[in-house]
Amino acid sequence: MKPFVENSEIFSRLKAGSPQFFEKIVVELLVKMGYGGSRSDAGQVVGQSGDEGIDGIIKEDRLGLDVIYIQAKRWEGVVGRPKIQKFVGALQGQKARKGVFITTSTFSKERRITSL
Repeated sequence: MKPFVENSEIFSRLKAGSPQFFEKIVVELLVKMGYGGSRSDAGQVVGQSGDEGIDGIIKEDRLGLDVIYIQAKRWEGVVGRPKIQKFVGALQGQKARKGVFITTSTFSKERRITSL
């Protein structure tokens, strides 16, 4: 997958904002892309200090039985094994079946292969 163009105005604004701003934008974007169906209230930002690796959730059905858990990180360095393992642990703690890790950075080659 080709990385997002780093010198674009959008990318610069995403990186300049706070972590909470980035988490909110990611959740809102995924909802606008159709995740959560037609419900505008399907997404929720839950990230905060000590959030145990979950920054947002999207409920795909009205009962909230099918949930996508989101980790949204505005980082500079390469995302490696420890960060992905922490997220996987957070997913297991939620008994989650779906999770997505979104970053302004890149993933190590090892992590890209593992995540497939």
